[in-house]
Amino acid sequence: MSEVAQEKDIFEALAEVFVDINKNKESQREIDELLASRHGIPRGTFNEILVNNSKLEQLSEDELTVLIIAINEVTKDERLNPETFYNQKQIGKAKTYLFELDSEVKLPYTFDTVLKSSPDDYLTVLSYQDIAKLWNSGILSYNFQTQRLSKKKLLSKGKISEKADVNLKSVKNIVRLMEEGKYSPSTLVFNVLVDGKSSIEYSDGELTVNEGSTINLIDGMHRLQAILKILENNPTYEGFMNIDIKHYPLEVAQRLLAVTNTVNRFDKTLIKNYMAESLGAQITKDLMNMSEFKNRVSIKTTIDKKLNYFTNFAILSEAIESIFEPQNTKDRYDFTEVLKKFYGYLITSYKNEFIKNKNETSKVSWFPHHNMHVGFVVIAKKLFDKYGKDFPVDEIVRIVNSINFSKEQSELNDILTSQGKVNSNQVKRNIRKFFEDKVDELLK
Repeated sequence: MSEVAQEKDIFEALAEVFVDINKNKESQREIDELLASRHGIPRGTFNEILVNNSKLEQLSEDELTVLIIAINEVTKDERLNPETFYNQKQIGKAKTYLFELDSEVKLPYTFDTVLKSSPDDYLTVLSYQDIAKLWNSGILSYNFQTQRLSKKKLLSKGKISEKADVNLKSVKNIVRLMEEGKYSPSTLVFNVLVDGKSSIEYSDGELTVNEGSTINLIDGMHRLQAILKILENNPTYEGFMNIDIKHYPLEVAQRLLAVTNTVNRFDKTLIKNYMAESLGAQITKDLMNMSEFKNRVSIKTTIDKKLNYFTNFAILSEAIESIFEPQNTKDRYDFTEVLKKFYGYLITSYKNEFIKNKNETSKVSWFPHHNMHVGFVVIAKKLFDKYGKDFPVDEIVRIVNSINFSKEQSELNDILTSQGKVNSNQVKRNIRKFFEDKVDELLK
């Protein structure tokens, strides 16, 4: 095979395989991590290639070879079997290839404008660009011993791969806030690991991390991933983060992470209420201004029975978000109008069950249970789907009265008594399905 024909076949094969890889975020991350950990190729390089295939032409022969090897190893796609394109000598040479770091981003590295609070504690501010350079160059790294539990995967021949446990939904949400200009600078925590090899020097506001040192990211992996993503989308994006730089041994760094994630931890439902980023959450806040809902929706996860709450913010907002699926501001106002009408009539029609005799009702019926609002939201959505915003309110009472909420023998009893044994999200999914099936039957 001629060299020109070989190159043509490689690029054609890559183009075909890229179509599949673009649909698989997990493979993208694994390939990018493999290139970085094994060959020192800056993280994000593979994603750049996927977005702009012309960057393949900028790769050296060795870089193209290691790319083929990495993709084949992760995807097992025989269209990119390295032996189809290269001999054993070329493959062997590529396996030892190491990317040469930019001379401007390597150790020793000096942080400017640094405040010293103790010999082991420093504070500064870095741009998104500088943070990305530290990460992509490999100077800033992820230490599995000083971070949350990792994701492990059993590979062939008994080997185990380990990678950071990153919630892509969280990263995506942070990126969106950054793009909308709503993400204020927060604090990332770095640790120059005290391991007998690392050393630092501080003078006149400059902190120098010397050659041979290891800098670990202790807290802020999701924010760092968001920074990498937004710079990938917009390389000139300007943003800054506060940086807390530590110089701790491994054990002290582990204690720091434990303290960061256990002391004064915010209630999850309270955070959702404060953030109110989803349209479902915004609709719920609007509903909470109704007289019928005033002081009836807990903004904490635990629902205090003495305060006579109907449900909590997370249950109601997540039900509205998943069942009504609002897409824009118009949906927000339309669905708020529907739900205000629905709940205004429902609550006043069942004041005994919701308020006056709630405790007595709770002994024999699941009607006042906080998770039952998943079902109530289903009823509202089904009425809206059939009649629009002018749905007949007497249908609410007819449907509710046709449902068996008994704590003795009922389908709902079978679902609700599984709490504690079954994941709470599964319980809510089962409630939703029960109401969807029942209401569909009643609205025929």
